[in-house]
Amino acid sequence: MEIAVITAKGFKIKVTGFETPDIRRVMEIEEESFLDGDAGLYLELYEEWPEGFLIAENEGKVIGFVVLVLTLDGDGRIFSLAVDPKYRGKGVGKTLLKAAFNTLRKRKIAYVWLEVRANNLVAQRLYRSMGFIEVGFIPYYYKDGEGAIRMWKVM
Repeated sequence: MEIAVITAKGFKIKVTGFETPDIRRVMEIEEESFLDGDAGLYLELYEEWPEGFLIAENEGKVIGFVVLVLTLDGDGRIFSLAVDPKYRGKGVGKTLLKAAFNTLRKRKIAYVWLEVRANNLVAQRLYRSMGFIEVGFIPYYYKDGEGAIRMWKVM
């Protein structure tokens, strides 16, 4: 899958599938976004479901990514979503979420859920704007001890 998109904010990106050489750039974005993943885990998730790992590019540079997983219950889960800080506020995250939803719908997934840092109000606002609702709180979810808000969406 590869689609060229002009985001709602007028920014030109390409959404395409992750490839192994992209891992270095994905990890840079991941670290800048204070997520808890590691390269080995991301590569393992990619091997399990390659269609569930999408990247956004601008002028050939990876500027964001989303990683989906399928749960044992048959739901979808947004494992990780991050955008390079220099490209935030341009509609990249929203575009990646829309592409992720399309991927899940092709698999006939009925529900998708995620966890988001309790203090990440910008991400929470994005998720709410895309139809997610808050369904719970998980204390001490992240390695640094911060709690997570669990959110859920009907596809």
